Amino acid sequence: MTSASINHGAPIFGAIADDLTGGLELASMLVARGVPTTLSIGREKPVRFGAAHVFALKSRVAPAVDAVIDTLEATEQLITYGARQVFFKYCATFDSTPTGNIGPCAEAILDRLGARQTLFVPALCETGRTVYQGHMFGGTQLLAESPKRFDPLTPMTDSNLVRVLQAQSTKTVGLVNYAVVDQGPDAVRSYCENYADTSFFICDTLYEHHLATLAAAAVDAPLLTGNSSVAAHLPPLWFRNGLLAPPAQARLDGVDGPGAVLVGSLAEQSASQLEHFGRSHEVFTVDIERACAGGDVAEEAKRFARAAVDRGQDFAISTAMSKEKVDALQALHGRLAVAAQVEAILSEITHALVFDLGVRRLVVAGGETSGAVVRALGITEFDVGPYRGPGFSRAVARLPFPLALMLKSGKLGGLDIFTSALGEMRHPISEDPLLNHWPPKA
Repeated sequence: MTSASINHGAPIFGAIADDLTGGLELASMLVARGVPTTLSIGREKPVRFGAAHVFALKSRVAPAVDAVIDTLEATEQLITYGARQVFFKYCATFDSTPTGNIGPCAEAILDRLGARQTLFVPALCETGRTVYQGHMFGGTQLLAESPKRFDPLTPMTDSNLVRVLQAQSTKTVGLVNYAVVDQGPDAVRSYCENYADTSFFICDTLYEHHLATLAAAAVDAPLLTGNSSVAAHLPPLWFRNGLLAPPAQARLDGVDGPGAVLVGSLAEQSASQLEHFGRSHEVFTVDIERACAGGDVAEEAKRFARAAVDRGQDFAISTAMSKEKVDALQALHGRLAVAAQVEAILSEITHALVFDLGVRRLVVAGGETSGAVVRALGITEFDVGPYRGPGFSRAVARLPFPLALMLKSGKLGGLDIFTSALGEMRHPISEDPLLNHWPPKA
């Protein structure tokens, strides 16, 4: 089970995440705070609902029309099951071009719920991703001056989130600046009420206590949107207001067996993590350029993996490439075609690792990669462990055998995350959320 017995009544909170790693992160944060939480993959009807439920979609880079269809179907499921509040989860770096789908999906949910306004809170203060005067920062860098401007799928070339969101929305977008947020939840609500013609509000968020303020301001709103970090401040409000039973014990089974790391992310942090892992483990790099030319690189990766498993060694397989090589391949074959090629290779490799070679502990770096891996294995639901820190969220999938997973965003996690995650997966978790020192002090 995810954290305790599953609640068979209406979920208090229903979330729709635009990718799998974000959905798992959100679920693990709620579990860490003592909320029985279930997670399902895709828009189909889940087998079970917890007090909170997260739909993890694959809509982040989908065309807006397709993303809206999937998002509305998940919304209907939550309405049917009587969710008290809907949360639309997207990346802390607001990954979305001017033709992106954050705005269209939020509009569709807002209209379906019959609501007038919603807050946008993408910040993850824990990792230095903040919003000031509507502009997003990654540490000391404006988003458009950070490595995110080179993202191969969602290059962020404008740091002004009000402008980014307005470009893809038909509704009016405004800003709740830090001076209002500093005054507390009532001030935020009053400010929004004074701008009745504005539907979307990007929220300045500089500190953890701003996240807590914005959560309190929106705790009774039909819709809240943002990164997982703002939602993590909702559970104490639910417990305090008697909306949930006391915090539940967080539990997750340990799983033993061969371990592997799959890296599809092109993020600099993932590259550093892979380099660190490679100092003590073998790493195989798939030649995507040769794959696009028709080479059978998946078979080579499987032979490498079989030899490592036979030696009893954990290992890594990577499809990461330099930015220059990515640009050249995309120019030659098209952006979506290259992405599809990478996903097809990883799917074939993953299926062989788990079903042929007996891998039972799997770390996956990259949101799109994680989605491809899970689809290849036919996984539709997870048991979720408590959040351990940025990028570190454990889960167990129930195939004919248990499979331990950690699916992480390419941008997050410490240098030793691959080794530490594979090691931790062997050990069960039984944790009192009242003794958990996360999130950071508000």
